[in-house]
Amino acid sequence: MPKVATAKGTTSIFLSDTRTFPDADKPQKNPHEKGAQTFARVFANETALTEINKAEPHFAAGSIIIREKLLRETDETPELVTVMIKREKGFSPKSGDWEFFVLEGTLGKVEKRETTGSCAKCHTQAAKTDFVFKTYLK
Repeated sequence: MPKVATAKGTTSIFLSDTRTFPDADKPQKNPHEKGAQTFARVFANETALTEINKAEPHFAAGSIIIREKLLRETDETPELVTVMIKREKGFSPKSGDWEFFVLEGTLGKVEKRETTGSCAKCHTQAAKTDFVFKTYLK
């Protein structure tokens, strides 16, 4: 089970049971730039893995999904890292109870933390799959 600790406005995520998907290095289109091509590595904790490959998943609180955005397939350091954490029911109904984080690629700084805003607004398009885009898993 992942440990998520928040203190003084800082959230730390410890994933001892992280897994990567076999096709995670497949080239992906950046949803923010039409026609742009990026690469991704996607990770999920055990809680998220129980649902992630289902046609209509229902993620439990504590599910964590992480996506590293790479500009080139051979990049070691991601350009940025996005994190989704499923919180308890009622935490943020408009975002399906997900909290979204965007971190710089070196993980030195959280650039964005939100339950509403651009991340949540875009992910509402994936309401049928519990706000999780599954195109990165193909």
